[in-house]
Amino acid sequence: MADQIFNDSIAISTFRRPKKLNDTLTVLISTKISLLLEIVVVWNNIGETPPESFISEHGVKVRYRASARNSLNEKFIVDPAYQTRAILLSDDDVYLQPSDLEFAFQMWREFGQNRITGVLARCCSLSSSTKAWDYNFCENGEFYNLVLTNLAFVDVAYLEYYSSQDADMVQIRDYTDKVFNCEDLALNFVVSRLTCSGPLLIRGHEAHVNYDPKSGLSRNPNHMDTRSKCLNEFSKILGVMPLVEQSGRAVRGLDT
Repeated sequence: MADQIFNDSIAISTFRRPKKLNDTLTVLISTKISLLLEIVVVWNNIGETPPESFISEHGVKVRYRASARNSLNEKFIVDPAYQTRAILLSDDDVYLQPSDLEFAFQMWREFGQNRITGVLARCCSLSSSTKAWDYNFCENGEFYNLVLTNLAFVDVAYLEYYSSQDADMVQIRDYTDKVFNCEDLALNFVVSRLTCSGPLLIRGHEAHVNYDPKSGLSRNPNHMDTRSKCLNEFSKILGVMPLVEQSGRAVRGLDT
């Protein structure tokens, strides 16, 4: 376990999209990614037996973990078999190209161990009219204070706290289960609250692949309103708005 910092694992959450999962896994295991130790597929197809685990031709273990229940929090539940500190949280319909994945891990290791480090930024801002927190796509373009966890590195220690029996964490998990949304925002709150640091946005040489879903949470017409309500609820539970505004980016090929 002393070498945890020198390797990373990927946790891929999947729900009834076998082709998307297969496409993503194929990309990740067809090329040697030197620092990748394991891929854990968080199997959310409740009642369906997951496939057998296997070892890729490059020595990466692909392990299926059946979820206990239908909850978005399952991806953040700490797996006792994790062997690395760095966990790349991912969904089955999004991935970084292998060479950019190694870059992203290095950026997490050098600059982001106390941050959520990923590729998709969003913003939380205070509405001048309602005086409530508002979730948006960062109209300014330069500043951000959230990084989505459908493709982001995080230290396993923050997952341990998120999935703990701490009273605040229990309330937050219960709320995300109630609205079936916002677990990614919740983890941003947790990490920023513990570290007083904002997230880190990264860019690779190639654009990350993000399949455009025809259905899903983000397609719900109330999605943005729900997420704005989450921001206000989380700040109420924690008694603080911990998110920290950032402008820096780590871009492959540029000085960081």
